[in-house]
Parts: sequence; structure tokens; C-alpha cells
Amino acid sequence: MWTVLRLLGFSGVHRDAQASHSAKQYHGLRNQGSTCYLNTVLQCLYMTKDFRTAVQSFKQDPQDSNQGNAGLLLQLQNLFGELNKVNATTEGITESLSINNGELFSMFLVTCLLSVLFTLSYLFLVYEQQDAVEYYQRILKQIVPQVSQVFEGKLSNNSKCPDGHIYQEKCPFITIPLAIDTGHDKIYNVKEGLEAFFQPSQLDEDNWLYCDQCDQKTETETWNEIEEFPTVLTLHLKRFDFDYMQMRHVKNHCPMEIPPTLQLKDYEYDLYAVVNHSGDRNGGHYNAAIKSFEDNQWYCFDDSSVTKYSVDALQKSRLAYLLMYRQTAPSRRNFTLQKLLKSTALRRMTSALHNRFIIAGVTAIRRMTSALHNRFIIAGVTALRRMTSALHNRFIIAGVTAIRRMTSALHNRFIIAGVVTTCLVTVMWRMFRLRFPKS
Repeated sequence: MWTVLRLLGFSGVHRDAQASHSAKQYHGLRNQGSTCYLNTVLQCLYMTKDFRTAVQSFKQDPQDSNQGNAGLLLQLQNLFGELNKVNATTEGITESLSINNGELFSMFLVTCLLSVLFTLSYLFLVYEQQDAVEYYQRILKQIVPQVSQVFEGKLSNNSKCPDGHIYQEKCPFITIPLAIDTGHDKIYNVKEGLEAFFQPSQLDEDNWLYCDQCDQKTETETWNEIEEFPTVLTLHLKRFDFDYMQMRHVKNHCPMEIPPTLQLKDYEYDLYAVVNHSGDRNGGHYNAAIKSFEDNQWYCFDDSSVTKYSVDALQKSRLAYLLMYRQTAPSRRNFTLQKLLKSTALRRMTSALHNRFIIAGVTAIRRMTSALHNRFIIAGVTALRRMTSALHNRFIIAGVTAIRRMTSALHNRFIIAGVVTTCLVTVMWRMFRLRFPKS
């Protein structure tokens, strides 16, 4: 089949090629007919250490109803086993994902019998190409969370009204979409684009949100925060945008400045995979540049072909479409703390305990302050009463003593005055009698 297609000049099919001779031998995936998007995604997943380990160690439990699409996971397990040995096919995966691929063989017969031209063979043999990011998310969402959790984080979408009422909506995420707002010939800086994703923005009046507490639509400020950081951070570079003048999707081919490392709060991420896309929305080709966790070498996975790759080719790349960063070990100083804080339940429990300690502390301080306040008041009143009583007694005693003394003094004076008056009266009477004796 593939020989006939190559003779017809079909560019969507790639030859089975051996990887470059090196210490580590990697194998490719055969193209079933414009399935390069799927091959690229599967190679990125295969070259993610934690995910590969989780897939290979998966065991189906018929009694467990929470195993998602177990058939897809088993097909991934079989595919990863084949990739360890030879170039593999993705037929089991396309069947599990319900990708329409059943007409390929019959179309091949038509091609062989009619010997149609390349253009007709392309139209008949290749169904519509799909988006790699769409299938990247689709695969990870269909398998069990225990296996795909390495790619999943938690994002908080926040909105705030002018009165400061904040509404939070937390949701899991697999990729972070980065809007490209530069021209086709200008360099887009991925790091700055990621920072812009987390910057607050004001919604237009037509998009104002309803505030329950204000009971009306108000001016709205929105921003995003990562609540739980994923082990693998995936950035979707949104090169396709709808052009209302042309009434179709147009691809932005601007060069990208891709940082080899990213720092998000206390977490550092290293670039290890880049999905490239050439062409436009209706047709093109995908491949992946991936850094091996086994020998730290970069390889280009292009369907069946796996070759050595120079990381310098990523500089100012016009093909980069999806970036995958692997979280490195945090600093020793923060390692234990960061590992613990990664659990939302522990964060909530810590927050609850923190609040309880604060409330208990404030309550204890209030009670102690109240008790001391009461004691001071009682002691003050008692002291004042005693002082008032003592002063009162002293004033009474002093008053009585003064009255007694004054009364005694007056009494003595009255007696003396009385005696003196009596003596004077007696003397004057005797003198009067002597002067005027009885006639």
C-alpha cells in the first residue's frame, strides 16, 4: 500500500525510517492517512516519563466503574509496548477514539485499479486532518485521572466588581491557551504571552457579569490564577484566528521566542517537547521535537521517521504550535513545603486551622482583657470606696472634733462672759447704792 502511495507522490505518507544510530533507539508511528496529528500527540505522551510508567503499570479492574475509557488505555499500553521494539501502527487507537479510518483499504484498491493521479488519490485516500491539541486533550480526558493527572492542574477564574466582591470559579485544565496578538513578521515572546494570560483585564460593557451581592451587572475585572501546578505544563500557541474580512480561519506564521525554562512562582519548568505544524487549517503536517528523559538528546518524531534534532532549530520557530514543559525539582529550602501545599485539601485544612487559631487567640485575648478590665474596675471601685470611706470618716471626725472644740471654746467664753457680767453688774449695783443711799 505504502509503496504505491509513494510512487504516486503522496506527501502525507512518510517512509518507515530507522532512527539515527545512537545509544538510544526510538521508533516511529506509521501514518494511516493524514494521522500525523495523532502520531505526534502519541509520541509526546510516550516520551513523558511519568505518563509512560502509569500506562505500562495500569491493570484493568472489571469491578471499577471509574476507569474511564479502559479500552483506549489498554490500546495505549499495547502501543507503548510496541514502540519499545519496532515502528508501530495506531489502528487500535483510532478505533478506540472512533476516528473514521475504515475506508482506507477499499480506497487503496481503487487507487491500484484506476491508477489515478496524485491529486485524486489524495482526495480519496485522506480524510480531513484534525487538530493535534484537540486530540491531545481528548485522549487525556478519556482515560482514568490516576494516569493523566501528571498533565492536569487547577485554574481559578476570578472576577471582581467595583465594590470589591470577588467570585471564583475553579476548574481543572490540561492546556493554557496563549493568544497571539503580534503581526506575522513580528516575534512573539512566549514568556510575555504567559505573563499576559495571568494579568487582570477589564471586560467590555456588553460582557459585564452579574454580581449577586450588588444585584446587578457591573464593571468587571477578571484574572486567572493557578491553584494547583501540574507536573507537565502545556502551552497552546493559538496561531489560528478567525478573519472576519476573509470569513475564514487564518494562521499566524510569526516567529516564536521560546524560553527553555519557565518560572511560575516557586516552580521551575524545563521545555522537553514542541509540536510543530506546517501548512494551514485545512491541511498541513505535524511533527514533534522531543527531548528524551533517557539520554537528554533531542529527537524529531515525524511519523515513521525518528532522527536527531538540534534544539537551535526552535529559535524563532514559525512552526511551534504546542509547548510542553516538565516541572523540575523545587529548591531544597522549599521542597517539603511545596510538596505539601500541592494538596488542596491540606491547604484548606491549614487555612481552617489557621483561622481557628486566630479566632481562639482573639477570643482568649478578649476574655483575658475583659477579666483584667473587670478586675481593674472592681479594684478601682473598691479602692475608691475605701478611700472615700476613709476620707468620709476623717471628715466626720475632724468635723465633730472641730465642733466640739468650737463649742467648748464658746461655752467657756460664755461662762467667763457671764461671770464677768455678773461681777460688773454687782459692782455697779453696790456703787449705785452707795451713791444713792435709801432716803
